[in-house]
Amino acid sequence: MALHFDFEKFRYVPSLAGAIVSIVIFSILAALHLWQLFRNKTKIMIWVVVGAFCEVIGYAARVESHYNKESWAFFIVQGVFILVGPLFFAATIYMMLARTIRLADGEDVSVIKPQWCTRIFVTADVSTLIIQGLGASVMGTMQVALAIAGDKIVKAGLAVQVATFVFFLVVAVDFHRRMNKKIRADTGSPFSDDWRRILWYLYSMSALILGRCVCRLIEYGMGNAAYPMAHEWYLYVFDTTPMVMVLILLLVLQPAKYVPQKIESSRGEIESRLEQSEEN
Repeated sequence: MALHFDFEKFRYVPSLAGAIVSIVIFSILAALHLWQLFRNKTKIMIWVVVGAFCEVIGYAARVESHYNKESWAFFIVQGVFILVGPLFFAATIYMMLARTIRLADGEDVSVIKPQWCTRIFVTADVSTLIIQGLGASVMGTMQVALAIAGDKIVKAGLAVQVATFVFFLVVAVDFHRRMNKKIRADTGSPFSDDWRRILWYLYSMSALILGRCVCRLIEYGMGNAAYPMAHEWYLYVFDTTPMVMVLILLLVLQPAKYVPQKIESSRGEIESRLEQSEEN
């Protein structure tokens, strides 16, 4: 029995204007983040720059697809890079949580220790990147069996990413709650409020990325012939726009500036810094 898979590379002519505008916006944001990276020497932000350039490459491929929507090469490139670009933003957010826990001197109340936060979430993120990149690449074949397999792989990758983000938010909220309790119980010692500010920044950006992942999972889950995949506006509203907002928030709020490269986590050092600031 022959396999049937209702699949088309594009069920529309990719918008030239939409792709060009996206390239311009992501290029500007990538350049600004790169400038900020060198100015503030916040190495953690290098992954944001990488993710932004992935978006640029993805939308550049869509420009070519506008002129030749039957090209497998450009279809694969745009699918892979637009799909995996946000994973680099997610990796930065995961690493920021570990640094925030250290900044708050909250290693004792965190369910997962800072060093393991980075290892667990970034490992899951890299695994998701490989899964989604592989799936998107396999989908771009003229063999029905492989296209079906690639579609399932992408769905699995998106599902893992959603699950990872949900777990990440549970860990972050639990740390937030436990840290507030610790501060209420130890009112005699000074605590910086920077950790709270960073957590709210992370919540905002996480919500945008998680919402995007859920929408893409729905898109792939409904199938290549369903409404979301067959209408280009869905991509720009539920993927492009949220990722632009994430880059803008990272650029404006600059959460990394509150967490230096080397974090002194002992209570005595925190108190010393606060006393010095009061004297000045």
